[in-house]
Amino acid sequence: MATFPALTPTTRIFSPGNYPQTYQQSIGGTGAGFRRGALSIGKTLTLTFEYVLEADVNAIKAHYFDSYGTYDIFNVSSTVWSGYVTPPVDLNGNYFWRYVSQPVVTDVTCNRFTVEVQLESVPAQSNDLIYAAGLASASPERTYILVAGAAAAAPARDYLIYAGEAS
Repeated sequence: MATFPALTPTTRIFSPGNYPQTYQQSIGGTGAGFRRGALSIGKTLTLTFEYVLEADVNAIKAHYFDSYGTYDIFNVSSTVWSGYVTPPVDLNGNYFWRYVSQPVVTDVTCNRFTVEVQLESVPAQSNDLIYAAGLASASPERTYILVAGAAAAAPARDYLIYAGEAS
């Protein structure tokens, strides 16, 4: 799972999504709502990169193909949120992203391109991510280990991000 390329978008369109819920209505007309989760779903992010070089276009296309198109989940780097004091999405690993559709590349002028990418959030689940975990065992369950080289098998840890030689 590779992180989305560290490029600063020209334009960001963000929709905050909603919490999973159901609403039950009785025959008499009264009803009650039930929240079905603690993390919101359906966050969308449209990124536009204007007047970028071909190398940047190739990095985005390579990431798209490395993510198996719209199939795989990935992280978005903080560079995507540059300009925000507090990004609208928590960056502590509660959400991953996936492509909604393929990137759209427009040839603007000589050696310059515009790329539009549409992403949607995926709430993280236990065992969604164990990436380059070095000597870490897959058991017991771990949540969101990312590049935690030589991590000890016990105790189980949550949110190890770049924790090299963790014990």
